[in-house]
Amino acid sequence: MKDLSSKAEINFLKALFFLFAFLIMSWVPRFPEVKANLDISNGEFGSIISSSVVGAIIALMTVGHLVHNHGVKPIMHIATVLMAISLMILTTTHSSFVFLISMIIQAGAIAAFHISINTQGFDFQDRTKINVIVMLSGWWSSGLLVTAVIAGLLVNQVSLKVHIFIVSLSCLSLIFYIISRINQKLLLPNQNKESDYKIVDVFKGFRVDSLVSSALFCSVSLEFAVGDWAAIYVKEDIGIKSGLHTLPYILFTFSMIIGRLRVHYLFSRFSLQLLMKVGSIVSGVSFLAGIFLTSLIAPENQMLILVILSISFTISGLGASFLTPSVMNIANSRSASPASVVIGQMGVINNIAVFVMRVLIAWTAQVFSLSIALVIPSLLILSVFYFSKISKRA
Repeated sequence: MKDLSSKAEINFLKALFFLFAFLIMSWVPRFPEVKANLDISNGEFGSIISSSVVGAIIALMTVGHLVHNHGVKPIMHIATVLMAISLMILTTTHSSFVFLISMIIQAGAIAAFHISINTQGFDFQDRTKINVIVMLSGWWSSGLLVTAVIAGLLVNQVSLKVHIFIVSLSCLSLIFYIISRINQKLLLPNQNKESDYKIVDVFKGFRVDSLVSSALFCSVSLEFAVGDWAAIYVKEDIGIKSGLHTLPYILFTFSMIIGRLRVHYLFSRFSLQLLMKVGSIVSGVSFLAGIFLTSLIAPENQMLILVILSISFTISGLGASFLTPSVMNIANSRSASPASVVIGQMGVINNIAVFVMRVLIAWTAQVFSLSIALVIPSLLILSVFYFSKISKRA
């Protein structure tokens, strides 16, 4: 068999990151329809979404060990199937209990695929000495953007059930095809008995890097909040009912793509610490300004509000774009554990923190409003300014 070139390998990795996001984020812009299917409040919906952390934590605590000892291929296959099936259930059920169980399964599958694909990315980076993690995150965001645009166009045109059914089966087939093409470069099971990583080692060697974990939580908070609540905020709080309610979310994602694909030009000119400080300030201040300004404008001026939010979300996404993948790179460089285990351990800590944040946002929105609730992730991403010092020891 002809050896797969580095160029071909990285292109396949880009495609996997793209399809990963395209699949799991395809339903997010249509959250209002999902919530309507369940007939529950903002607080209840947010709490159920947050409860998926159970599945994510189980996967994050175990999959790193499985990837290290069994390779990435079987984990990616199983995770892809579970992601596709659970997504179809999530968008068709009217039962809150079935929705909860499916969310837990999906979160576990997403975490498993996340560990596998990022471990493969770190393996490519180690072999070629090319920094690709931030760039690959840009392709993930590209998949998110494309699927958000499609979802926005299909609102009121194609049913949620048909939309997700087609997306799930298509992505499942394409991901399996790409895995078969990149097979010779996929990380193999560990063969060195001296470096064998047993399941008990996951718990014995669990290490909390408080600064890195805090930085990761703060950097990813706004991205989670926008993904969970942007469409509902614009549609229900602002009152924009057409497909335009997804525009701020789409622009946020687009600017994140641009930032992640182009920020490497700045890495050679400025220190990572400076870039992290500037990015956190730009992102947090812009998002807060957008929320504040729209609260001062009369509700009937919907187009003006939409323009302000679009500008705010765009600038905010650009500032936040490179923060999370940069922190993950720093975490890997500061740890002696295998990359798959580092990703899993960081994910456990981060998922617990994000669970608390999601519940807090959901019930702040329930008691007060989404406008007030969205101030929380804005303040968190501003806090990255303080944690930027971790880059000095990377």
